[in-house]
Amino acid sequence: MLNLQMMAAPRVGSPVSSPRSPQSAKHGELIRLAKDLSELDLPSQVALSFPHGMSHSQLFEVSMTPDEGCYAGGTFLFQFRVPDSYPSDPPRVRCLTQVFHPCIDDAGHVDMSLLGDDWRPDMSIKHIIYGLWRLFLLPESEDSLNTAAGSLMHSDRSGFERAVEEAVHSGATIEGKYYEQAVGQRNVHSRNED
Repeated sequence: MLNLQMMAAPRVGSPVSSPRSPQSAKHGELIRLAKDLSELDLPSQVALSFPHGMSHSQLFEVSMTPDEGCYAGGTFLFQFRVPDSYPSDPPRVRCLTQVFHPCIDDAGHVDMSLLGDDWRPDMSIKHIIYGLWRLFLLPESEDSLNTAAGSLMHSDRSGFERAVEEAVHSGATIEGKYYEQAVGQRNVHSRNED
């Protein structure tokens, strides 16, 4: 399990201890986030990091290196932004590594039902991480964010898998766009963080 320090309890009489104050609500949400993160039991192919330190625990990164399927051997980096309203609202997740995938667009937006309408407050970060893992093992999408990837996957599954494997291992041009080798780099650039 991940070892994280829990936040200190608020002092009695402090503004944070008032059950109605916004600070109290945020403190409770941060405690829930710290609990969810501390209970993570991740496989060796998944790593969690805090590039801005633990004082910014609402912004962290998850890297994944699938060991099977057409994305096997690639390393993909995701940024998680946890809102103050967590767990009522899901984290915002972006893929920072350029990838030819029907559920991930060129700006790194991820199409996964858990990040939208299917999210429930009893879910946790773990559910999203395993959902992302599943996207690499079983790429599918009825309504693709990356239309080129979705079209190729649906019209020629083996051609899609060959194209992905080439891009992941050595970089490749697919449907007129170059995809760098997937080694966990930050190569998705967007003016908009959402």
